[in-house]
Amino acid sequence: MKFSLQELRKQQTTDNRIDFVSDCSSFITSDLEDLVGISPVQVSGTYFVHEADNRYIFDLRIRCHCIMLCAVTLEEVTVPLDFETILEFSEKITDDYTFPIQGTTIDLDPIIFSEILVEKPMRALSPNANQKDFSEIVRLDDEERLKDNPFSKLKNKS
Repeated sequence: MKFSLQELRKQQTTDNRIDFVSDCSSFITSDLEDLVGISPVQVSGTYFVHEADNRYIFDLRIRCHCIMLCAVTLEEVTVPLDFETILEFSEKITDDYTFPIQGTTIDLDPIIFSEILVEKPMRALSPNANQKDFSEIVRLDDEERLKDNPFSKLKNKS
């Protein structure tokens, strides 16, 4: 969702609440190996314009469902996310937590997606992950072990 700076300044005194649904599915690429889908993202909260520093501060609550691949079975797992974050935008970057304003608008969608990537779990497990038996043991005889071993020649010399 894009907001113009003029619109934010104008509405700050009358209604500084934000409530919209964002579609972040376009940000999912093949580089994200474990995240395969995302539900529409519900964003709600308030914002404040700090006139002296020309900063825009958003206090947001973000809710969505991420569809991730199970770390064991590669089945799709739905992971609910519900978290709060504070985003700060400014024309002058003062620290690592301030996002730069480019032009006359603030686009929250890519920033919200980056916050989702930070908040999602590193791995997801499906309920079936513990039920599968992955304990198949493969035993190799000496000839098979030495066949592909790059150090097998050293072992034979001694």
